[in-house]
Amino acid sequence: MRLSTSTNLFAYRPDFSEFIPILESMKLCKKVGFDAVDINLCDVTRHYYRLADPDWEEWIAEVKELSEELDLPITQSHPPFYNCLDPDFSLKAEYDKMIRRSIKASGMLGVPWVVMHPGSLLEEDPKRAKSKKGNYEYFMPLLELAGEYNTGIAIENMSGVHENGERVYCNNHEYLIDFVESLPVDNVGICWDFGHAHLEKVNQVEALRAMGARLKATHVADNSGLRDDHIMPFAGHINWYEIMPVLSEIGYQGDFTYEIHSASSRLPLELLEDLGSYCVKVGRYLINLAQGPQD
Repeated sequence: MRLSTSTNLFAYRPDFSEFIPILESMKLCKKVGFDAVDINLCDVTRHYYRLADPDWEEWIAEVKELSEELDLPITQSHPPFYNCLDPDFSLKAEYDKMIRRSIKASGMLGVPWVVMHPGSLLEEDPKRAKSKKGNYEYFMPLLELAGEYNTGIAIENMSGVHENGERVYCNNHEYLIDFVESLPVDNVGICWDFGHAHLEKVNQVEALRAMGARLKATHVADNSGLRDDHIMPFAGHINWYEIMPVLSEIGYQGDFTYEIHSASSRLPLELLEDLGSYCVKVGRYLINLAQGPQD
């Protein structure tokens, strides 16, 4: 199992007025010892990356060249996200354009899995049937596009509650498996976000076993169970000791990918490399837990 991280581990600065460019983040990820990266393309309104620029394809070529030069494969990507079933979202056209561009860019980079969020209806939908239908109609064209660019989409489990008191769609593995299995294509799978699952009080051992080979990607972060903190494993309340061996038990073939930008976003630049090295050390420890005693 490779140890990976979102490039946003080295992206945000304390006041969010400036960012570390993705190319520089990749260099630091390699320097501290990560095996691969998840290219983070989420922040469509901040434009700290160049995907929204007219020369975005040239930028993607630069990213690919650096990935090859560093021997640092890009094995996941994360496009911008919004509630795709919210008809009143004012930036829908801009986000959808960047999402489609992210899928194309992922194909150009040879990324096998593009991680995306399912949407959720804001109206009463007790059996989630309407949300399932809406997501099916939204994702099928994107899966077709992903297929044209030789990549796939991994649907992520979500957390949260609407104003009417209903949990969001795909807040557990049962809804997520049901939705993924309804999509009649081969290039779809699941990204399991351990932090989201902890917030939803999901039994993660049972969830991983139920997902089995459908699991293609991970978002690894911890939290206290109160909010999506995006902090390092062991800094929150998730029981990693019971979770990690199950990844090997189910034959998980993907990466163990950090999404822990809150661990670094307020640190001064001078401490980022030390933080990254520590993250790698913790990640190796966790992967060893998954692999069990070695002969």
